[in-house]
Amino acid sequence: MKHYIGAMLLLLTLLFTGCIKDINPSGMTIVIPASRLTQSLQRQFPVTQNTDYGKVTLKNPKALLQKGSDRITAGATVLFSNSLIPQQQGSVYVSGKPYFDAKTGSIYLNDPNIEKLDINGYKLGNFLNGSVANQLKPLINEVFRQIPIYKMDRNSIQGSFVKNVRVEDGNLLVTFGL
Repeated sequence: MKHYIGAMLLLLTLLFTGCIKDINPSGMTIVIPASRLTQSLQRQFPVTQNTDYGKVTLKNPKALLQKGSDRITAGATVLFSNSLIPQQQGSVYVSGKPYFDAKTGSIYLNDPNIEKLDINGYKLGNFLNGSVANQLKPLINEVFRQIPIYKMDRNSIQGSFVKNVRVEDGNLLVTFGL
């Protein structure tokens, strides 16, 4: 009985917010736009880590959803510095397939790939074997494996009813059901 009341409250909330894409026997699907993913990411950044080669900071994250892709792309500003060189700045874009972790109530990027990496305007995509890139690549992949792209509200019951998450036609779709 408790689950039915919770599901009904969730349904009413989603109906009034206007983000329902579909309701069918397999469940209800809502659309989470890239702007909401970006807002969720911004609450968790900046991220800084000291490596053997220097300090790496990722900040100013944003999420992109592209038509024709089943992946979410997340971008961030990269800052790199050490005692030998002044701070270097660039950008990184990582894509991954969304997956939902019921324990945390969050959506993460699975199998993240670095799509674009540049430092000071130099594209490192072709040079991902250099020492700086070797330090950045594992850090960037680990960050996007550990930091959720989107968190369900901890005080809501949404997380216990998620059946599926996917990217389709440039939208993140979350399907809820019993």
